[in-house]
Amino acid sequence: MSFIHPPPATTPAALDTERGLLDSARAPLGGEAAGRPAASRTAGWLRRHALLLAVLWITLAGVVATALSMARPWVGVQLGVVGDQVEVLAVHDRSPAQDAGLRPGMRLLAVTSLLDDASITLEPADLVENPDQLPSYAAWARFYERQDLLARLWGEPLVGLQVQAPEAAPVGIELAPAKERPFRALSNVFWFLFLVQAVSLLAAAWVLVVYPTQAATVCSSLAALMLSVLLSCAAVFSGRELALPAGLFHTLLFINHAASIGALLFLAGLLTNFPVRLPGAGWHKAAVAGVFGLWALANALWWLPSPNWASRGMLLAGVGLAFLQMARQWRASAAHTPERTLLRTLALPWGLALAALLGLQEGVLMFGGTPPVAQAWLFGLIFATSVGTALGLRGSRAFDLDDRAMQALLSLGAGIGTLVCYRLIQATEWLNDDLAMLVAVLLFGLTYVPLSSGVWGRSILRRGPTPRELTSGILALGLAPPGERLQHWANLLTQTLQVRQLGHEPPPAELRSALEPTVSANGQVLWVPPVAELPGFTLWARDRGGRLFSRGDRRLAQRLSELVVQTIQAHDAYVRGASDERERIADDLHDDLGAKLLSLVHASGQTDPAVSSQARQALEEMRLSVRNLKAQPLPVADVLADWRAETVSRLTAAGIEVDWDATLPDGMVLMPVRAGAQLTRVLREAVSNVIRHSGAGHCRVRLQVTEGDLQLEVEDNGRGLDTVALARSAGHGLPNIERRVRRLGGTHRFTTGSLGGTLLLVRVPLEPLRP
Repeated sequence: MSFIHPPPATTPAALDTERGLLDSARAPLGGEAAGRPAASRTAGWLRRHALLLAVLWITLAGVVATALSMARPWVGVQLGVVGDQVEVLAVHDRSPAQDAGLRPGMRLLAVTSLLDDASITLEPADLVENPDQLPSYAAWARFYERQDLLARLWGEPLVGLQVQAPEAAPVGIELAPAKERPFRALSNVFWFLFLVQAVSLLAAAWVLVVYPTQAATVCSSLAALMLSVLLSCAAVFSGRELALPAGLFHTLLFINHAASIGALLFLAGLLTNFPVRLPGAGWHKAAVAGVFGLWALANALWWLPSPNWASRGMLLAGVGLAFLQMARQWRASAAHTPERTLLRTLALPWGLALAALLGLQEGVLMFGGTPPVAQAWLFGLIFATSVGTALGLRGSRAFDLDDRAMQALLSLGAGIGTLVCYRLIQATEWLNDDLAMLVAVLLFGLTYVPLSSGVWGRSILRRGPTPRELTSGILALGLAPPGERLQHWANLLTQTLQVRQLGHEPPPAELRSALEPTVSANGQVLWVPPVAELPGFTLWARDRGGRLFSRGDRRLAQRLSELVVQTIQAHDAYVRGASDERERIADDLHDDLGAKLLSLVHASGQTDPAVSSQARQALEEMRLSVRNLKAQPLPVADVLADWRAETVSRLTAAGIEVDWDATLPDGMVLMPVRAGAQLTRVLREAVSNVIRHSGAGHCRVRLQVTEGDLQLEVEDNGRGLDTVALARSAGHGLPNIERRVRRLGGTHRFTTGSLGGTLLLVRVPLEPLRP
């Protein structure tokens, strides 16, 4: 079966090696026809002003969140939980806490009112950044009650604090909180969440500017908008100094939950339309949105049995819906390699980020565990994923992203795994924080590096032959005759890259001048230029269409080309060297030994005819050896002419009549040197047997030559075949005939001929050499 296949019908006539996955930076994100009508004026206006609108929204969200955070009374402390106590981690400069003498390391035991008898002893649960972490609505209600009281006490003109310095007795201090929190005192968590929502929204606006307004880009923008809302709310209550009024806290939390569900639903909508538009009725989407809306309302009104059924269940269900759409996209894009590659490249990092974000938070809480890290910092995964997605879509090609995606996943997995390992070691309280992190890095590094290497090897390097098979293929190509190298090269490329189709048709004009392998057609085609007198090849469908060609494939093809050139050049240099040495030996034999034998023939011609005959035979053998050493094939007609001259001369000199009959094909056919030398000796031995042993007076020689084989018949009218003599001839002429014919891959047979004597039949294959 031929390895040459026509290009697939979907391959563009002109391939652009510099464009991304899509035909241009303005092409649809997927699911829409490239030739759809122009967008409406509203959509066009939205695209042109998307970045400006994003900046305005970020400014508005920042102003609102900042105003809500700054509107609260401020003491100037950063509190944290150490063990089972609330401790002062830091004190702001020029703050009421600094003026009152609070220092880092002190424990804050209670807050009391100097206007009435109200007092509250602080608990670690008071610093929970989100009441979602509480196990029941009863605990949630108690948390709100304590937050209300703390917010009221924290806002009084004069506040009493009971504190305890290390290794000292508790003492009471009084301070006057500032009426507003200064801008400089907003927490790191507040600014981090604000930065994450800003970057995510700008990334979505960038996608909206670059690509046409369609279902996928609209869902992407709305998901980023919902993410901005939920992060702005989280920035206010997660970045609080100590407490917020219960009404404000619950309102922010309800908006946070609703925006979280909205973001996940719009993410599912994005995955419904990108990269392949999935089928589905509109009422299905409305029903799903309605169910989640009622769920959010029941959560806000505390109608559900527990938070496990409320916000946690909603978020996990939303992530499950997104994963379901990913799975449907994976199935729908099975026959579309670019779409499958884009899904693998972009959906997998988002899937891992969502799984880590919710699995390390809501999933742990649902099973009664403690999250390994604060929820606010987990949103950093959204930051990294949003930036990587935007840069990947805008500035990279899909076949480049395909390689980077696995590296990004492994790196992200390393960070998450190290963090989880650190928190687990820290929870044992065997080591301090620094040693726990060091041990986590060492332990996880020792296990993760070989594990990730195995994953990388199985997912990226698993395709194609093993290094041993690859080396064998390159050596076989280099050692093969020139006529067989094309097939070897095609097989090597096909097996190494597991391509579906391969051919050496002329490539598109823009690739003909490429001196190195080039990926084109959005990663669907790899062009390998000519190497070492082998034609260039166009390869389609990497891994039988399973993925696109990548930069790694391009480098692999380049390295293969270099190795093939080196191997062929080394083999050709060896052949040339051996040929030159045979030429030198042949010239020495011809010039030295040949000249002496010729002199011996002439010198003994008159005085000793027997010596002259033997010298002439030795001269002919020497000439045959020289011709064999030079390895130059001769025309069959010339070889047969030499055989006839020698055969007729010998038989005539022995008094035997000769009947010579030779049939040649039309045109010139070359006789391989090896076959010519062996058959010359076979014919010579057969004639010698006729002269010495047959007692014949007549001999008939027939030769029939085709392009594929040669048939020789030597028959005499002598005494016939003597089986006893044949058995005794071991080690002499007849076994020599058998060995020479066998070396050529032919057959021979002795029988009684039509003339009554012995008939030798020889048939050998000939290599199809043409001049």
